[in-house]
Amino acid sequence: MASFSLQKLRASTGIKDYLAVIFRRRWVIVLSFLSVFLTTLYYVYQIEDIYESYSTLVIEEQSAYVNQMMNVNTRTLSFYEGILASRTFMENVFDSIGIGPFEKVVPKITRDQALRYIQSSLTLRKTTFTSFLNLVSRAQSRELAFQIASKSTVIFRTRCQEVASEESRRALYEIENQLQLIRKNLEQAEHDYRSFSEKTGQIQEGTTPELKTLQDAYANGLAQLGLKQADLNAEKKQLANLEGKITPASTQRSPQYNQLRAKLSELEKEKLRLEGLGIRLAGVSTVDREIQEIENKLLEFKQTPSSTTIDPATMRQWQELRKSVLTKEGELELFRRRLESYEKAINSYKKGNPDILTQSLELLRLKRSKEIYENIYTILLEKAEEERIKSASSSAGVKIVDLPVMPRDPISKNETRFYILGIFLGLVLGFGLAFLIEFNDTTIKSNDDVERYLELPVMGTIPHITYKKNELEIRRRSSKNKKGMSVLQYPRQVFRFDGDDSVITESYRSLRTNLSFVSPDKPLQAIVLTSAGPSEGKSLTISNLAMAYAQMGKKTLLVDTDLRRPVLHHIFNTKREPGFTDLFMENPDYDRVTKRTQKENLFLITAGMFTPNPAELLGSNRMIQILDYFRSNYDVIFFDTPPVVAVTDATLLGTKMDGLLIVIKSHHTDRDIALRAVNTVRNVGVRILGAVLNDINLSHRYSSYGYYKYYYHYYKSKKD
Repeated sequence: MASFSLQKLRASTGIKDYLAVIFRRRWVIVLSFLSVFLTTLYYVYQIEDIYESYSTLVIEEQSAYVNQMMNVNTRTLSFYEGILASRTFMENVFDSIGIGPFEKVVPKITRDQALRYIQSSLTLRKTTFTSFLNLVSRAQSRELAFQIASKSTVIFRTRCQEVASEESRRALYEIENQLQLIRKNLEQAEHDYRSFSEKTGQIQEGTTPELKTLQDAYANGLAQLGLKQADLNAEKKQLANLEGKITPASTQRSPQYNQLRAKLSELEKEKLRLEGLGIRLAGVSTVDREIQEIENKLLEFKQTPSSTTIDPATMRQWQELRKSVLTKEGELELFRRRLESYEKAINSYKKGNPDILTQSLELLRLKRSKEIYENIYTILLEKAEEERIKSASSSAGVKIVDLPVMPRDPISKNETRFYILGIFLGLVLGFGLAFLIEFNDTTIKSNDDVERYLELPVMGTIPHITYKKNELEIRRRSSKNKKGMSVLQYPRQVFRFDGDDSVITESYRSLRTNLSFVSPDKPLQAIVLTSAGPSEGKSLTISNLAMAYAQMGKKTLLVDTDLRRPVLHHIFNTKREPGFTDLFMENPDYDRVTKRTQKENLFLITAGMFTPNPAELLGSNRMIQILDYFRSNYDVIFFDTPPVVAVTDATLLGTKMDGLLIVIKSHHTDRDIALRAVNTVRNVGVRILGAVLNDINLSHRYSSYGYYKYYYHYYKSKKD
C-alpha cells in the first residue's frame, strides 16, 4: 500500500508541487542560507593576512652519462622538493634567521614549531619557462616572509651543491674502478698481441671476408662484454652497499633471510621473463604482490624498535637497482651466448682453413681487441676529467636569477570564491533541508493528498481561522501527567451566516451543498462527524455546518456524543447537564434535554453527565429509539463523536446513521493514522460520505485547494 502510494506520488509530482514545497519551507531555506553565508563572511573576515616573497632559480640539466653511471633518473621537481623538506635544510634556515622573527608572529614558539612553520611556508613552484623555478615563502608578516625566502634561497643552493658534489664524487669513484678494470684488459690485450706477433714472425694481418666479419663481431662483442661486466659489477656493489643499510649485514644474515632473498630473485626473474615475452600484467599482479610481501619481510630483519622507517626514495632506489641488476645479468648471459656462437663459428671456419690463415686471423683479432680497449680507456679518462671539473664547480647546476624582495601587500584572500561557495552551499543546504523535511513530513496537506492516500472525495475545505486573545480555553487533566493540566484553545468562531459572505462561511455553505447532492433522491438526515485523532477541528466544523443548515431553514439538531471529552457546550457557552446521557434514563424528557440556540432552527443536545461506558450506550437498543425520535422531529441531525483511532464510539454510531464525515486537519493529520481510521470505519460497513479538509492555508498561489483559493483572493480584493 505504501509503495503503491509512493508510486502515485512520484507520477503526479510536477513543477507546481516543487514550488509549493519551496514556498512552504521558505523560512528553512532562508535561515539555512543565511547561516551558511554569515558563517562564510565570518570565516573570510577571520582569515589572516599572508605575505609572499619568492626568488627565481634556474636548474641546469645533469650529464646523461653520469645519470646512467649512478643509475638515477634526471632530477625532477620532487628531487628539489625533497631537499627543501629535509630537516638539515630547515635547521640551517632557522639557525640563520633566529627565534626572534618567529616570536613576533607566534609568541612563545618553540624550535620544533618554528621548523614546522618553515616547512609549511616554503614551496617550489614551476614557471612558464622550462628549467625555471620559484622558491616561494609565505608568512604572516612581510619581514618574516622576506627573511625565510632570502635565507632559504642561499641555503637551498648550498645544499644542492653539497648533494651534487657527493654525486660527482661517487661517479668519479665508479669511473676510476672501471678504468682499473679496462687498464688490466688493455695490458693483457697488448701483451697477447706482441707475443703472438713475435711468435708468428712473417704472418700478415690478412684474412677472408667471412672470417673477418665473424672476428669483427666477436671482437666488438668481447669489448662490449667487458663494459657490461664492469657496469654490472658497479651496480652490484652499489646494491650491496644499499642493502647493507636497509637489511642485515652479510655475516648476520640467517638461512631464512637467504631463502627469502633467493625467492625474491626468482620472482623478479620470472616477472622479467614474462615482460620479455610481451605479457603485460594489468594492475597489481600476483607476482607483484609476492614481491612486495617478501620485500617487507626482508626489511623486518633490519628494523628494530629504535630504528627509523625506511625512506620511500631509498626503497624505490633499492627496487630499481635490483631490477637493473637482474636485467643486466640477463643481457650479459645472452651476450655471452652470442659470443660463444661467434666463437664456435670462428673455430669451425678455422678447422676448414688451418695454418697461415688461422694465424693471420688470430693476429687481426688481437689487434682489434687492443684497439677497442684503448678507445674505451680514452673515453673513461675524459669522463673522469669532466667529473673532476664539475666537482670543483660551485654552481651545482642551480643558479639564482632573481633574489627575493620585501612584499608590500598581502596576497589575495580570494573572497569572491569563498562568497560564491558560501552562496552555493547555503542554497544547497537550504533546499536540501526543505525537501528532506518535506519528504519526512507524512501529514496530509491538500485535497490531492486526501484523494491520493485515503481515496476519499473531498466534500469541503475549511480555511484557517485565526485565534484571538479572547478565544475559548478548555482546561482538562493531562493524560500523560495526572497532576498536570492540559489547555486546549478553541476559536469561539461560530458563524451566524446572516449576510456574511466571507470565505469561511462560503466554505461551510459549499460543504452543505455538497452533502445535499450526495443523495438527491433520499436526502441525508443523520450524519456523524469524526476525525482520525484529537485537535482536528471536528467540533467547530460540525457546529458551523449545523449553523449553515439552520440558515437554509432546516430544523437542525446538533448532538454532542463525544461523552469522554465534550466540547459543544463550551462552544455554545451553555451547561453540560442535562444532556445526551440523560436520554438513556427511563421516561426521558426530550424537551428538557434539548436546548435552543441563538440561531433560529438550530437545537443543541450537550453531552450530559459523565458516564463510564459510552460505547455501551451508543451500541444499545435504546440508542435506536432515541435516533428514531430525532428522525421524526428534525430535518437534519449531526452527531459529534470522538476520534476513530482512540475509541470505537464513532464506528458504533456510524452503523446506525446515513453517513459519516471524517475531518482532516491540513499539515496536522498523519497519512498513516488517517488511512487507519478510514479502514477502521470501512471494515464495519459504515458509509463514508467523504472528508472535510480543515485549517488550510489559502493565502498563497501555490496551494492545491481548488476553487477556494480564487474565492479567497476575490474577497480579499473586494475588501481592499
